[in-house]
Amino acid sequence: MSRSDQRPLTVSVIVPTYNRAAFVGAAIQSALDQSRVPDEILVIDDGSTDDTPEVLSQFAAPVIVVRQPNRGRSAARNAGLAHATGDAVIFLDSDDLLMPECIERCAEALEQNPEVGVVYTDAYLCDHNAEPLARYSEAMPGSRPSGMVLGELARRNFLTIASMVRRECLTGIEFELGMEHAEDYDFWRRLAARCQFEYIDQPLMRYRFHEGMTVSSGLGATLKGEIEVQRRFLAMPEFAQVAAGLQARAYCAHGIKNAMFGATDVARKCFWRAIRANPAYPGGYALALASLFGKRALQFAILKRRQLAGNQLGTTSGPMALANKRRASQQVAAPPSPPRGEDVVAVQGGIHG
Repeated sequence: MSRSDQRPLTVSVIVPTYNRAAFVGAAIQSALDQSRVPDEILVIDDGSTDDTPEVLSQFAAPVIVVRQPNRGRSAARNAGLAHATGDAVIFLDSDDLLMPECIERCAEALEQNPEVGVVYTDAYLCDHNAEPLARYSEAMPGSRPSGMVLGELARRNFLTIASMVRRECLTGIEFELGMEHAEDYDFWRRLAARCQFEYIDQPLMRYRFHEGMTVSSGLGATLKGEIEVQRRFLAMPEFAQVAAGLQARAYCAHGIKNAMFGATDVARKCFWRAIRANPAYPGGYALALASLFGKRALQFAILKRRQLAGNQLGTTSGPMALANKRRASQQVAAPPSPPRGEDVVAVQGGIHG
């Protein structure tokens, strides 16, 4: 079928929320202010006990509010998927914001490339007031591949949750209940085994760092969740089919995360698996050697390696640390109006890898 014979895709925005009265209104408004307004905005109120219901009552169609007892973020997103009628869905956490052209750009990418199932973009990493601190691609340098990305995705999660998915690709796939850390990474893992991804090199959302967010309040649990998802990646039959070089890098990445969690013996085994997968990849040898000197030496080598790569996530000069400093020095103001494209100024500097 030629592109001219296809009708435009309908789009559903899924917004899970729990006690986000201070932020959810701005998130919804950012979806309403799109250059291509979505066909429906499904807000799943997961048993909020604050003023969230009152905030949501101010919105009318295309905003649809679904209320359920508190069951967690994965259950809320799954409820959104169950209610969605769009040809494509895009996820928006209730403390984040979409840039005005996000839906238009992502939907066009799906419409122009029928083989693509997931479209993801760059993002602004912001403080609690949604003021940009850095671009995600600056904070976590590295490839953002298009096509079949399973091998690269096994190394690290380079997607934000605000990615658009063709709904026909979601048959049998939903967020895993009980996995409240790295559940999005596991979701992308299963999609990467069945469809192509496409990257748009433009920041089309604002990801907000604030005190109540899951990442800042549970870094150890998030790392543990990522380790579990990577373990699942490495056990997939599809992973055995990716290029040897990508396999080696994925084994090393899994070893690095285990090392940062303190599991040096597990990490060393991963580095040797990387060497067996691709003897020509030097990273496995260097990390395996460092592991022989114990946990502290290995962790030091990993941190230096990340610094050389320019990865600033988790560092004292990274966006999360800067956001915490701003929050400590300012009284938290009410969230500003949803940003317009011309208002954005990317902060140079740096902040999942």
